[in-house]
Amino acid sequence: MKAVVVERCGEAIWREVGEPPDPGPYQALVRTTAFSLCNATDLHIRNCQLMGATQESCPFLLGHESVGEVTALGPKVRNLSVGDPVFRPMLRLPGFNSYWGGMAEYGLVADRRAWEEDGAEEDPGGNKHQLAMPRGIPPAEAVVLITLKEVLAYLRSIGLRPGGRLLITGQGPVGLAAAYLSRELIGAERIVVAGRRPETEEQVRFFGADAYVNTRAEGWPTRAVEALGGPADAIYETTGSAEVTGAALEALAESGTLGPYAARTTDQAAEPLPDDERYGPGGTDETMAHDAIVQAAQHATIEVAQFISHRLEPEEIQRGFELIEAREAIKIVFEL
Repeated sequence: MKAVVVERCGEAIWREVGEPPDPGPYQALVRTTAFSLCNATDLHIRNCQLMGATQESCPFLLGHESVGEVTALGPKVRNLSVGDPVFRPMLRLPGFNSYWGGMAEYGLVADRRAWEEDGAEEDPGGNKHQLAMPRGIPPAEAVVLITLKEVLAYLRSIGLRPGGRLLITGQGPVGLAAAYLSRELIGAERIVVAGRRPETEEQVRFFGADAYVNTRAEGWPTRAVEALGGPADAIYETTGSAEVTGAALEALAESGTLGPYAARTTDQAAEPLPDDERYGPGGTDETMAHDAIVQAAQHATIEVAQFISHRLEPEEIQRGFELIEAREAIKIVFEL
């Protein structure tokens, strides 16, 4: 079996890691059909800038965006069947640390429902996001649904409603997805994206934003309010920057919420975020958005494929990271 392994900080390779694990009593073995890169989290972990990753953590397995098909069942699994497509298989192996390990030929999911019903003691691992999905969704598109589920759940958690005004800080895949879903599934009245790359304005508008504001420009929060037609009801903050977050609060309505979506790097975490009662909380409980996103994909209410900018082979994992660092990628998908 092969998997993406970070051998040293900043270097990821696709290599042999041993045999697939046997599923436990409440686990199912899954053959991965596609995985994708999370442009922020996976990059920062690979570079040992997030979640405590250091050179001493190496070698470690990487990846939390993956889909696959069940190939074998533990004896107490009863809510999954062989052949079922599922979200988020994960992998742990002796000799490796694991940051979820979804970028591998095989992984495990847990039937936590059965485990809870039985009152069993030993935790089967996994999480509630390892959900089954309908057959017929292409794996490359299915894996992108993970990001879209997270984003829609977060938009709802920060209180965005139909007819609301949304400010998004940052224009990576999450920012673009927030603009798109706010337009297509929530029905926001005005959507403004604020970022540091004005050359992406056309792309931002393509994904649903009404306007783009350059955060390098003096007084940009005032310009954002003008473009929104009033203070933002919600702010979706994807940069992790204390400076951007503090400035964005100037554009937020008194009753609004700023959701701190970004996973902050080690360097960013050293800078305290503003103390403001409108700051958070927000949440990415994708079970709250699972049905809506899957149904929207099935009925072509949303066009998932437009988020896929690159399709690569697993052996090209390092090139995938290079594309992200060069800001040339939206979602990079690897099909197995």
